[in-house]
Amino acid sequence: MMRPQNNRRRHMIRHFSRAAMALALGLAALAAQSQTYPSKPIRLVIPFAPGGSTDANARIIQDKLSTLWGQPVIIDTKPGANTIIGTDLVAKSPGDGYTLLLTSTAYVVNPSMYNKLPYDPMSDFIPVTMVSVSPFALVTPVTSSIKSTKDVLGAEQAKPGSLSFGTSDSSAALAGHLFNMLGKTNLQSVSYKGAGPLMTDLAGGHVPLGIAAVSSVQTQVRAGRVRLLGVGSVKPSSLFPDAPAIAGDLPGYEATSWFGLFAPKGTPKDVVTKIQRDVATVLKDPEIQKRFFDIGAEVGGQSSDDFAARVRTDMDLWAKVAKSAGIKPE
Repeated sequence: MMRPQNNRRRHMIRHFSRAAMALALGLAALAAQSQTYPSKPIRLVIPFAPGGSTDANARIIQDKLSTLWGQPVIIDTKPGANTIIGTDLVAKSPGDGYTLLLTSTAYVVNPSMYNKLPYDPMSDFIPVTMVSVSPFALVTPVTSSIKSTKDVLGAEQAKPGSLSFGTSDSSAALAGHLFNMLGKTNLQSVSYKGAGPLMTDLAGGHVPLGIAAVSSVQTQVRAGRVRLLGVGSVKPSSLFPDAPAIAGDLPGYEATSWFGLFAPKGTPKDVVTKIQRDVATVLKDPEIQKRFFDIGAEVGGQSSDDFAARVRTDMDLWAKVAKSAGIKPE
């Protein structure tokens, strides 16, 4: 007669053997998935209207990625609610690598602007890589007596609240409030519906200061209608290498506008790694780099872990800035 202990031992051996086989099959399936990815078209969701900077980022890398992957990369613009509609669509998409989000710094700003988002920016997405980055710029009409960041600080110390700055989106507005927080100034924010109207008013002298991405100000600066006081990056801007860093007169100031790629949670790590590496390969192409340079941006390509760290850091920074500015989430 077979002893009960032997029965239990054999049952456990069969149980663990099946579990090991299931694990092996699962790992093999994941490996096969990353090796065969992509096997169908990739949908690249842009949570902005066509024609903007995010759309431009997508179109610059679209053809090269399609060629590299042997599959179409389809750009799908889903604007609305300050990027929330398109972002939420991707958050609720399958985590298989075939629906991706290309968005802007709004991704890390929105948690400080809205009480309840329909998605969790920290747990519903996997940061894949940064595509490009463009520093914010502080500008003034060329007819203004203000010629440096130091002049702005001096004018505010002499007469607090006497100056205002125009912006065209929430991230630029927070870049202005960061200036207030670090400089202990009281610059007033004036919202515009787009960078075009803002630059028109600046050129006409209707607003004393403006904060916008370098890519948005370059035309008027080169035309001699607007003066570039400084850039928000620590290192020199590729477009305006002689422009001083705002941090030179306001230590600690750094404000950049980036565009990044995200995948829904659950996307296999091997697939995320492949997307990141392939995007980084495309961004090393001299033709692609020139196209980004032409719109006032520098290429990214960082690892997923490095980009995730940047997302967390920026989210914490803008939350502090919003609190300092007394901004209450809607």
